[in-house]
Amino acid sequence: MPLATQRHEPTEAGQPSKLSAGPVSVELNPSGTALRDVAFDGEVVLRGLAFVARDENWGTLPLAAAPQIRRSGDGIEIEASGQGDHPNGDLSWHVLFRISPKGVEARSTVRSSRGFLTNRTGLVVLHGLSACRGQEVVVTHADGRSTHSAFPVPISPHQPFIDMAALAHRTARGTAVLIAFDGEVFETEDQRNWTDASYKTYSRPLALPFPYRIDAGETAEQSVRIAFEAGDTASASVGTGPRIEKTAPLPRLEAGLPIVRPVPDAAVSSALAGLSLHAVALEVDPDERDWADRLEQHLAAVPGNIRLNCRLKDRTDHAAVLNTVGKILSGRQPLGISLWDAMQEAVDLARRIWPDTLIGGGTGAFFTELNRGSLPSLIDYATWTTNPTVHAQDDDTLGESIEPLADILATAQAKAQGLDLVIGPLTLGMRFNPNATSPEARRAETAPDPRQHTVLAASWLLGTIAGFVDAAVKDLIVFEVAGPKGLVQADGSLSPSGHLVSRLAPLAGCRAEVVTWPHEPRARGLLVHAPEGRVLALIQARAAPAALALPEGRWAASERLHLTGFTAGPQHAGGMIDVDGFGVVWLAEAS
Repeated sequence: MPLATQRHEPTEAGQPSKLSAGPVSVELNPSGTALRDVAFDGEVVLRGLAFVARDENWGTLPLAAAPQIRRSGDGIEIEASGQGDHPNGDLSWHVLFRISPKGVEARSTVRSSRGFLTNRTGLVVLHGLSACRGQEVVVTHADGRSTHSAFPVPISPHQPFIDMAALAHRTARGTAVLIAFDGEVFETEDQRNWTDASYKTYSRPLALPFPYRIDAGETAEQSVRIAFEAGDTASASVGTGPRIEKTAPLPRLEAGLPIVRPVPDAAVSSALAGLSLHAVALEVDPDERDWADRLEQHLAAVPGNIRLNCRLKDRTDHAAVLNTVGKILSGRQPLGISLWDAMQEAVDLARRIWPDTLIGGGTGAFFTELNRGSLPSLIDYATWTTNPTVHAQDDDTLGESIEPLADILATAQAKAQGLDLVIGPLTLGMRFNPNATSPEARRAETAPDPRQHTVLAASWLLGTIAGFVDAAVKDLIVFEVAGPKGLVQADGSLSPSGHLVSRLAPLAGCRAEVVTWPHEPRARGLLVHAPEGRVLALIQARAAPAALALPEGRWAASERLHLTGFTAGPQHAGGMIDVDGFGVVWLAEAS
């Protein structure tokens, strides 16, 4: 029902709109389809409340609209609608959000004229990690029964809550939250599996067949109603001083090189030598044409240490692949051979072929696949790749992905007890989609991320490296060597991430301390005890700048990362330093 006495407000193109109704505040995305950072009394309870449309391979479809914002008294109403033709069918959609001092409501309506094939179309709720992690939950099921549970602390490989009509819990600060769902049965999955800082409640249940079809002429409606009530717990005071979260040797840094890429030319090889990487990780996919010849060519062109990452998923002829690799290596010993998604028989054979080489097991896909599967026995290290853009590609989603890395590490170590960890390649985009519903889509490579050669990518990379500092993590494979997904640009110059890696890679093995600031949950520092003195690298993994207190010490003038490298920055005063949103700052201890 429309609000009375309405005041219309335009939205600024391309920028989120910050809106509030009493103690409830939200950020509205430019298309009007999603609320981000839904907070009550300053605590972010929901990372998001959104309408999404996914195709049959889990691709997120673009939803463009010009939302209308209307105010009446102490309430806000937001309305957006659109339509479009897609490869999977046509879709008309309408979304309505209502925000009041007591809560938030979302309603969605979709209709298709000719039919629409989808894995998920409807409303999703992202429960904030810091507000909900470990909190007790009462789940009301579709038949009216209630069960008690809790938001998981170790990352749950499967849905912790299913068959939901409502969900009730308190936040870390004591706010009571009641969420009611209508129009479909909902369930919850642990989004930390994909490096999101949230738990996601969605429909339709994954136990039902997918993809499914919204038939021609069919209309589907959903609603989510969220009520907040202040609790007795006083708002916790948040300090501003730096904290040392963890201390461990800085991992060795490598870079990936899929053998489907060109052999490095002279300019790339020269830049690669200046990066001081511990190794180059050659990636082999035996389903690619001429893979053996390509591997031989790359081995000849890449001197120094190498690692082999070999995709073996669903292959029954692993023996032929591994024996061919052994012949091509011809006595050259890799630092390790990672057998991605391999059966135990392949690991056993690799042991016989390379008795003196470290053998790794795990997945060439993201952490989810490692968490849901089982590791083969008799491996030396566990491995997986990671990227921040499985569910969304915006800058804020990329920045939030540094928050759950400690939980990912703890879950991985519980699964791979006593094993070393080799993580990577770390990439901005999903390398391939193991959950697509066709073989072609499962193998398809995603397009390069246009932010690859920006400071933002380097900021994410530093936050991710800091998040994976741990005694068990021996090696991190960061991006690719060169090209539109690499550290080195086409002309042989270093990207901003390349400049960052050129400073960090020589410090591998040095004592590193991970620094955090309670009032800025996405600020990260990496304090490394280098032979010549301590160095400190800082980032703020969100668009807003941050004022950070420096750890104790005599710090020289800062350097700021730009597109062409580090340049002298402004002086810092009073033990404080300003860090730009998605910026990178480097300081060395004054002699």
